[in-house]
Amino acid sequence: MKLARSFSIYMLSSVAAAAVPLLLLPLLTRELTESEYGIIAALTTLVTFVSPPLFWGVTGAVSVEYTRLSRDRFSLYFSSALRLPLASFAVLMGGTAIAAPLLSKDFGVPTAWFMSVPVFALLSLFPQLLSAILRMRDQAAAYGYFEFFSAGLAVVLSLLLVIVCGLHWQGRMLALAGTYGVTTAIALVWLLREGYLVRAFSRPDFHDAFKFGAGLVPHDLGNQAIRVADRLFLVAMVGLAGTGQYAVASQIASVMLVVLSAFNRAWAPYLFAQLRAEGTETRKAIVRKSYLVICCALLFFVAFNAAVPLAYRLFVDAKFHPSMSYVLWLTLGYLFMAVYMTYIDYIFYVKKTHVLSVITLFNLACNLGLNYLFIGRFGAIGAAYAFAATMFVVMLLAFFLSNRLHPMPWFYWLRSNT
Repeated sequence: MKLARSFSIYMLSSVAAAAVPLLLLPLLTRELTESEYGIIAALTTLVTFVSPPLFWGVTGAVSVEYTRLSRDRFSLYFSSALRLPLASFAVLMGGTAIAAPLLSKDFGVPTAWFMSVPVFALLSLFPQLLSAILRMRDQAAAYGYFEFFSAGLAVVLSLLLVIVCGLHWQGRMLALAGTYGVTTAIALVWLLREGYLVRAFSRPDFHDAFKFGAGLVPHDLGNQAIRVADRLFLVAMVGLAGTGQYAVASQIASVMLVVLSAFNRAWAPYLFAQLRAEGTETRKAIVRKSYLVICCALLFFVAFNAAVPLAYRLFVDAKFHPSMSYVLWLTLGYLFMAVYMTYIDYIFYVKKTHVLSVITLFNLACNLGLNYLFIGRFGAIGAAYAFAATMFVVMLLAFFLSNRLHPMPWFYWLRSNT
């Protein structure tokens, strides 16, 4: 019952928070050209891509250690681990300053905006840390309020800067910067008040977080690369207009991702707590809940795609309607991701993050190859084909390896009937 309650709260808050910016879609697709939408997609894609090396797996490390350490020990671990993303930020700013004059034209992004990418990523770190701790403390309602506030602020600032002030794509990016700035300030105040930020430094904790991140960063970077490679290929191979079409389809399809993420936010704390006192029956109960989640994801996939034509008529300007056919393939990839999420946390629990990196880097190579082939042959929809195929391979490999590292009775019912 507790898992169902937490999932319900996370899902409602996440869907509500995602629905608010979705209401912006009719306004933005009317006010912005396809190329301007493509610039926004290119910038947000770059922010997504640099976030894993900047974060250095700190959000994952603190989530795992929260269940294992006392409050005082966790504060020391948390504060020590924070040195990692701050050091990464300095390195990334130097690299971006060198790369900006060379790459900004290729991405169709002004140099000054290209150089701001690490700043956007750093500002998004502290709100994510606050959200991670709220989830591990099982404060689902507080998490929901914070998510809804962040989304609402982004909408208000976007309306003001894009519609009222007429700043076009720059207004949307400034709205995101303002949202990140305000939520970062809130997160820092909360972390200080709760005593999670201390001056003490623990070298062993720093090394542990570094080791955890060293295994996780290639995994996160590979996952992000899989998610953003499509846009980068589209910018290079079909132009900003095609990228803008794909970005709109991705925003519609991301509603399914919101629901999956809500499940994982409830699932990880529940799973870690169960694994601390696991037995045969507990493992079977976890597996049964996993089956139920997969069935629900399949039903949601069918219902969601049935509603896509109506969503396009209500929320999307007619010039973006050619992207409707992309949504089926993007949501199919998210369905495979739903299955993946039911067992990937076992690898986090045993702290074998290097295994995730092996899986992801292998599939990154597949995704890059498939994007090149499919986009070249089918156009922009080829990126959606490549995403679905890649997530299918990720699902299969991750299932096999996670079960090797932490065996679970996934097919116990077959053995019971023989």
